[in-house]
Amino acid sequence: MGADFMKKILQFPVPFLKAYPPVWIAIFFVLIGADLASKKAITNEMNFGLSQSQRIEAGVFSASGTPAETDQTNYVSILGDNGKYIRLRLVFNDRFLFGSGPSAPVLGIFLTAAAILFLFFYRWKTYGAGHPLAWLFVFSGAVGNLIDKLFIKSLTTREWVLSFGPQKGHVSGVVDFVECIWFGLHQFDDVWPLKWLSWDTWPIFNLADSLIVVGICILVITIGLSPDPAKETTAEKADV
Repeated sequence: MGADFMKKILQFPVPFLKAYPPVWIAIFFVLIGADLASKKAITNEMNFGLSQSQRIEAGVFSASGTPAETDQTNYVSILGDNGKYIRLRLVFNDRFLFGSGPSAPVLGIFLTAAAILFLFFYRWKTYGAGHPLAWLFVFSGAVGNLIDKLFIKSLTTREWVLSFGPQKGHVSGVVDFVECIWFGLHQFDDVWPLKWLSWDTWPIFNLADSLIVVGICILVITIGLSPDPAKETTAEKADV
């Protein structure tokens, strides 16, 4: 019974390289590289914006005498006076979606890895569901953020150190650095379903987050347009 169930689970409608062709895989690694390179460059150059819990975790208890990296006032203006519309500011997201929920850097590693593994088999099992570009963006962003979560960042040397748990003198969390103006409709401050409209800025994000959001949007539009793998196989044989 168990063997038959596993055999059924591991049966896929198409070979691996049809679901994940070499060009797709090559672009996947390029996007991950671009995401991690941008995060490392920002980490090397900008001050570290730490939350209160991150200061405690890293052993930084006050503003006086702390390394310059923990000065949250540092930012780079991109669009608008003093970055009114878009600016770069380095923070570390050790929480969940949009920086919500409790600080849980270690749990976040396992949840992200489990989600990627599930989506990997889901994409292969339901080959054709959703546009390949959408899956490329989602996987690239998710894996980029997962790799980021595996490293803690030194407050003194700015090095990325592979670690599955927090350490003194280091900060955990995904590197986020793009901050954009948002609606700022404060009349919705106390209206829970619409509270997001009261935000002055959108939650700070990175390239991986952008890839995930764009990929999900494309998936929502294209997920119902899945071709029948059996028909594709028949058509390929006919062509031969």
